[in-house]
Amino acid sequence: MTEHLEQFFANQFECTSNEISEIIKHSEYVEAAKDEILIEEGKVCRYLYLVTEGSVKANFIDINGQETIRYVAFENQLISSLHSFIKQTPSNEYITAITPTKLLAISYTNFKKELSKSSVFKDFYIKMLETTYLNNHWRIETFLRLDAKQRYEYLLKNNKRLVQRLSNKNLSHFLGITQESLSRIKAKK
Repeated sequence: MTEHLEQFFANQFECTSNEISEIIKHSEYVEAAKDEILIEEGKVCRYLYLVTEGSVKANFIDINGQETIRYVAFENQLISSLHSFIKQTPSNEYITAITPTKLLAISYTNFKKELSKSSVFKDFYIKMLETTYLNNHWRIETFLRLDAKQRYEYLLKNNKRLVQRLSNKNLSHFLGITQESLSRIKAKK
């Protein structure tokens, strides 16, 4: 399983095999069943996850039980309740496996330890923050500027994997619309 982490760091950063070995030494292998909650709202996020197989979502559930999906991670993508992870305060969201999933987890303690001594981890942290910022900016911009049909069309053009791999239920929660609205949009295609 650690070969995924080795490959991830080797592809993303200039680093030695010793640096990668040090990072791997501090990661844990985790399996999650479909719909298993990895992080609950109100709990402190103690791990940063790299998805090696499957899919995981970061989602909010409002007081009426309505779900909104903020982010979906597939293979070789990171996911965490980053606000909670960075500040070590209770999360305001859930991290949930969409499918049976295999992950590598790095604890907050190990992450901070490696961050203080490894330039690779510093580069990794910067890239993670940049990616998170870009994803969040895109989400805000599309919700403010595009209607539901335009958001769906944007995904078809720019992130087809989400459309192909998510169920209609999860895709509608990601787009911020009802399943019925999504079905109507798809029917007009």
